[in-house]
Amino acid sequence: MTTQASVAPLDRAPAPETPFFFPSGDRPLYAVHHAPVAGRANAPVVVHCHSLGVEQVTCYRAEVLCARAAAAAGFPVLRYHARGHGDSAGDFADATLARLIEDALAAAREALRRSGATHVIWLGVRFGALVAASALPLGPPAAGLALWEPVQSPRDYFRAQLRGLLYSQVAEGRKPTETVDDLFARLDRDGAVDVHGYYLHRALADSVRDVTLARRLETWNGPTFLAQIEQRRSLAPAHAALAEALAARGAKVETMRVPEEPGWHMVANPAWTSPELVAATAEWLRAVA
Repeated sequence: MTTQASVAPLDRAPAPETPFFFPSGDRPLYAVHHAPVAGRANAPVVVHCHSLGVEQVTCYRAEVLCARAAAAAGFPVLRYHARGHGDSAGDFADATLARLIEDALAAAREALRRSGATHVIWLGVRFGALVAASALPLGPPAAGLALWEPVQSPRDYFRAQLRGLLYSQVAEGRKPTETVDDLFARLDRDGAVDVHGYYLHRALADSVRDVTLARRLETWNGPTFLAQIEQRRSLAPAHAALAEALAARGAKVETMRVPEEPGWHMVANPAWTSPELVAATAEWLRAVA
């Protein structure tokens, strides 16, 4: 288990941060390259894969602080916005897992080109863990994989989103007129469901219908960091099973529990951050490379 050390917030970048656009297919994607502080030779480049929709915004500050901590530790970092997110081109309605993987692979190639690194360390946040795990065997040589509260089953993930929508209606004093299964039926029929102002689209849901994180990682046995961000006293069964399966294949797995509930589907002010998670991720990076 990782020691949860504290770290001061990196409000100032330790090295230059360069915003730019790069191509993925026929569209430009926005990215930021964090140059490393000098002192670590042949360091792999860390490529962030963010989560979906509003969760990209929820986790944004924490990812920026993590990128700065990694740069301060001597690692180049590339953060990017996938199609239909942030400042990138494209329509979120057209996003599928295959297209998000295409964006991740394009980001990894650009990260190697800008940094001069030969290996990538993937960092996947929530749904981004599925993207990173899927891109990992298809892209450049990988030196490690970090997962922040990874989505294990997309179907369960979407079900939790829809359940949260119904809970919010109850909290507002309204009696829901639909069940979660009704909402899934409407998704199949109409092609989209509004979840707190961000749409869940049928194209995306269909693209991950039979996907699980465990299956996407069934050939991976490299260094892995798994951070659980939940109010639990132990690892969730799915996280524990994944860690055990990776370790059984010879992977060196480090786990961490962050006993918080950020409210993934809501934008908080101030933004959610976890100095302990940032510090532990940077510490793991140093140990890996």
